[in-house]
Amino acid sequence: MEPVADASNSTILAQWLIDHLVLGMLVLTRLSTLLMSMPAIGTGVPNRVRVFLALTMTMLMLPTVAAVTPSDSLPNMDNLIDLVIAVAREGMIGLLIGATVQLIITGLQLGGEAITSTGGMQLGDAIDPSTRSNMPAIARMVGMMVTAVLLCVGGHRIILNVLLDSFKALPAGDVTFDESMMTLIVDQLTSGMVAGIRVAAPVITALLLANLVTGLISRTLPQINVLAIGLSINALAMLVVLAITIGSAGLIFQEELADTATRLGNLW
Repeated sequence: MEPVADASNSTILAQWLIDHLVLGMLVLTRLSTLLMSMPAIGTGVPNRVRVFLALTMTMLMLPTVAAVTPSDSLPNMDNLIDLVIAVAREGMIGLLIGATVQLIITGLQLGGEAITSTGGMQLGDAIDPSTRSNMPAIARMVGMMVTAVLLCVGGHRIILNVLLDSFKALPAGDVTFDESMMTLIVDQLTSGMVAGIRVAAPVITALLLANLVTGLISRTLPQINVLAIGLSINALAMLVVLAITIGSAGLIFQEELADTATRLGNLW
């Protein structure tokens, strides 16, 4: 009797998957674009691992999403145009969720670039794997630190909860766009820039004071090589103040991440 029961269960599972094939495709699309734009997973992770994560998480989320998705919202498989449009809309929603977090990290990295430019340390640039462009070492360090903070404080679970909530407000196959989504992107861009300024402000202030001291030394002792002394003072001031205040980047990111989750919840 057990082989017959196992075969019956397998048949029921296979039939359920066939009935929810379109829904699974839409869930996979929204989740995949989120993983592509999500920090710590979008770059630096092998493609096979990302595909495995997307498929596994889709299988785990599919029963929950199927319970809250009206059957009449799903496009018909016979209409290829409607299916392609629905898939494209799902991808945009996933990118929207991932981009809101990535904009905060980008703003913090811009704060690191401002510190490097003010301190005259532009020679320490390296290729950033996420943007494929040159980025100062301090900006990369800030980006890696806040990404580690994201994983340590459970930010990935917050993002996935936001994704599940999006399926309740915007059922798969019935996605609509409005002005509030564009407003959210603008607000996140503003918040990222403000967060970068908050991170860079103490170091830039210390560098400006160091330049003021260098100017006073040049006026008092004109025979001293001010250029060599100025670079040394700037580098010392930047490293000391940065070592003291670098932890604030993680605290600022936690605050902005909570605000981001609140904004996305209000959007849904």
